Amino acid sequence: MSSSHFIVYLRDAVWQYTYRGSAVGPFTSRDEAIDVAIKAARDSQDPEAEVIVQDPETRTETVWRPEESS
Repeated sequence: MSSSHFIVYLRDAVWQYTYRGSAVGPFTSRDEAIDVAIKAARDSQDPEAEVIVQDPETRTETVWRPEESS
């Protein structure tokens, strides 16, 4: 698994994401937080970046990874 995680989660009734210890947000919706985290992951140009959503029950789901080049 990549060490470059953008983790989207709900905290105190607002959505945010963390990346390497820094929290970014708040966002008004889960989808907005995911969209902004994906843009940040793309902009990082890290070939191992992943965007992961952690739901309130602590389950996780990877929602974005860079496309692999053929």
